[in-house]
Amino acid sequence: MKSWIHVSRGQVLRQAHVGLDELEGLKEDELGRKGFVGRVAEFYRRNEPTAWTRIEGPMQPWDLDGYQLEPEDYKSAGGNPLRVFYNDDVAVWVSRRREAMSYAARNADGDEVHFCHEGTGSFVTEFGDIPYEPGDYIVIPKGTTYRVVPDGTANYFFIIESVGEIGFADIGPLGRHAPFDPSIIFVPSLPPADSIPEPSSQTEWEVRIKQSGEYSSVFYPFDPIDVVGWKGDLFAFKINIRDYRPITSDRMHLMPSAHGIFSAKGFLICNFLPRPAEGEREVERVPPFHRNIDYDEVMFAHGGRVLNSELAPASITLLPQGLHHGLPDAFNKLSKELWQRHDYYDQKLIAVDAERPLKVAPEVRHAARLMDQIRGAKIAD
Repeated sequence: MKSWIHVSRGQVLRQAHVGLDELEGLKEDELGRKGFVGRVAEFYRRNEPTAWTRIEGPMQPWDLDGYQLEPEDYKSAGGNPLRVFYNDDVAVWVSRRREAMSYAARNADGDEVHFCHEGTGSFVTEFGDIPYEPGDYIVIPKGTTYRVVPDGTANYFFIIESVGEIGFADIGPLGRHAPFDPSIIFVPSLPPADSIPEPSSQTEWEVRIKQSGEYSSVFYPFDPIDVVGWKGDLFAFKINIRDYRPITSDRMHLMPSAHGIFSAKGFLICNFLPRPAEGEREVERVPPFHRNIDYDEVMFAHGGRVLNSELAPASITLLPQGLHHGLPDAFNKLSKELWQRHDYYDQKLIAVDAERPLKVAPEVRHAARLMDQIRGAKIAD
């Protein structure tokens, strides 16, 4: 049961996240447990908690230019994706495959969620083909054999690998058709038996298996994706973000946990998608400063704008637990000055909140940029 005993001391808002102007320039700062669903303290302070002069030590925020990352599969049909962040529960990878995989993949370490940022094509799986397009989440269960066959050379996947079994996030008693109707999920079908192509002249097929973080290859004299029938409640599938209908409130800014889509042991996947802005004039439209003490936060920018400021496509940020983050106070002030002009959010962001601290793969550090969106960000009028 949630705690309903809350204590108030000093200058505070009667309702958190509503009417901050009443406190004449004070900044709202949230300290929360278990993401945004556990016990919480709201601080009201004089200065922006992100206005540090420098950081010493290993704790650093990271902002990566995703187009500076070049996985092996960007250069070779036989290449693998590139690991970016990881811990014992979850790993984040990037794939930029330019041609069809010359092998079939099988992950014995965990489930995979492939978010398609760019490109079209097909995931050829043992359950049947799954066509992909921008905005698709393709979920591949642990142990499934598959290969990716792009239509063209421009493809970009943001991949979340889970040690635990991936399921849909529980975001409360919203009924069976919110934030999406389960019947929308695309489940692949096998082609009719009479449409299976004639065997090719290829003499050897590779299945590359990832196990304990290492790759082994098993070779067959036939295509190992040769299933002619299947049944059960375990299967690959996809859902597109256009079919996810964000939960909104006119009178309260809802925190990120209201936008969950997938979860597994140790992490949650959220998507922040186009939606109307909060309508009541006193409601804070910009999230409060927070340090999300129990989660590292990863954010992938699929596209769109925040208060008329373009998001850099394929940028990937890591905000470590314990370190303050939040949009500069200038965003909050401008959102109020331009209340009528900015009455809609059109951002498309994919977030991964991880309970255990994430490590940064050495191979990606060259793509790091300054964290302009956290401190000193400029906003277009």
